[in-house]
Amino acid sequence: MEIRSLRYAVTLAEELHFGRAAQRHFIAAQPFGRHIQRLEREVGQRLFERTSRRVALTPAGERVVAEARRVLAAVDGLAELARADTSYDGPHDGVGGDRNRSR
Repeated sequence: MEIRSLRYAVTLAEELHFGRAAQRHFIAAQPFGRHIQRLEREVGQRLFERTSRRVALTPAGERVVAEARRVLAAVDGLAELARADTSYDGPHDGVGGDRNRSR
């Protein structure tokens, strides 16, 4: 399961329109839709009901999108945490060498 697909599902849940959701990610609607279909196959449930006039979340979609939001918040928080740690100056656990070890 790709993080990108989770982001796409959350955006589609917000927009309820494939074209607008795809535009928010600077991608065409068809490849965007294929990502959603792949995600649905991976979870084994339809996440969105589609007609020619509307898109709606299924009950499974509501659960998956809610969890995807939590996962994405954690992923984004992890990235922020990594960027905030400016004291890191290389490995010190023996992996890849220890630059601060006395010789």
